Order: sequence, then structure tokens, then C-alpha cells
Amino acid sequence: MCIKKIIFILPLLMSLLIGCDKGNQCPSREACLKDPKCLCWCSQICNYRKKTAADNPVYIEKDPNGKFCYCKQWDVDNYQNNCILKMDIKEEP
Repeated sequence: MCIKKIIFILPLLMSLLIGCDKGNQCPSREACLKDPKCLCWCSQICNYRKKTAADNPVYIEKDPNGKFCYCKQWDVDNYQNNCILKMDIKEEP
């Protein structure tokens, strides 16, 4: 009986966690460029984060990485190196 509950609950919990990962991603080009509340991709931490005053958001319409809204061009340029290859390249101040 306990195993049946686990088998039922585990996929439910996993789907909830996957949904939380997306947070409040920017749903469109306009939101990416103008909405301060939506999240953009940061390749420094390899995750979405709130925009800062130092950001200059970049929207990629057909993004092969599936992120679409990046905090700045540096994040687009370093996605592969930092988030796929784990090279831990730091952004210069």
C-alpha cells in the first residue's frame, strides 16, 4: 500500500518541481525587454534571476537553448561554456 502511494505521489511532486524551475520567465520579447518583474537567464549562475539595473536584456526568438530571455549579451555568449561545458568563466566587472 505504501509503495502505491509513493508511485502516485512521486510523479506529482516531480511535475510541481519542474514547474517551479521556470518561475516567472519572460513570456515574450516585449516582456523580456521591458518588464522588470519577469526573470531572465544568467549564465554566471546558470539559472533565471531578477533583472538588475546593470542588465541589458536580450531576447532570442528561436533560441536553441530554450532560455529566450538573457540578462545581457554576455549571458548569450557564455551559455555553452558555463552552463553546458561547466568552464566557470567569470564576467569581468
